[in-house]
Amino acid sequence: MESNGFLYVYNLVQDYLKHVSQEPEFEPALSKPAQVLRKVASSLQEEVEDNLRPYLDSLEISSVDDARQIFGQVMEREFADGQINWGRILTIFLFGGILTKKLQGCGVPLTKENLEQMSHFMTDYIVKTKTKWINDNGGWDNGFVARFEDKDSWLSLHNVKSKVMAVFSFFSHYY
Repeated sequence: MESNGFLYVYNLVQDYLKHVSQEPEFEPALSKPAQVLRKVASSLQEEVEDNLRPYLDSLEISSVDDARQIFGQVMEREFADGQINWGRILTIFLFGGILTKKLQGCGVPLTKENLEQMSHFMTDYIVKTKTKWINDNGGWDNGFVARFEDKDSWLSLHNVKSKVMAVFSFFSHYY
């Protein structure tokens, strides 16, 4: 399915990373999934960052390679039980956004090359490990958008926040 191809997911990831980093040349989201992702993930991102502040403050990330390594470790832990749902898919974007902002906070500029590298390793992870599940669960338009577009479904985001906090407590053990 085209909407689950690498380029489609890459554009979703890159759009979200630009959104959370508040890039000055920021454009409106082009697709419905990108619009929903911006709204839902952004609503969680700030609260998650506030709750993780002690861990994030002690974390030094000096390169995109550092971010890639941390991302891989946390995603391995996040999905270690083999369970996948749209909330967990959302955590991939949330954590990528957190790492992007942390990189900036550690003095690593969000250059076009750095943004492309971040977007690439996140997309690679999603496409290689989650495409089948995404396809089997309605894809981005009929699955993700349907799950999170309606404000009533945001009530389930409390569960997502709890899970995100549990996974990101991983920092306290390793960083």
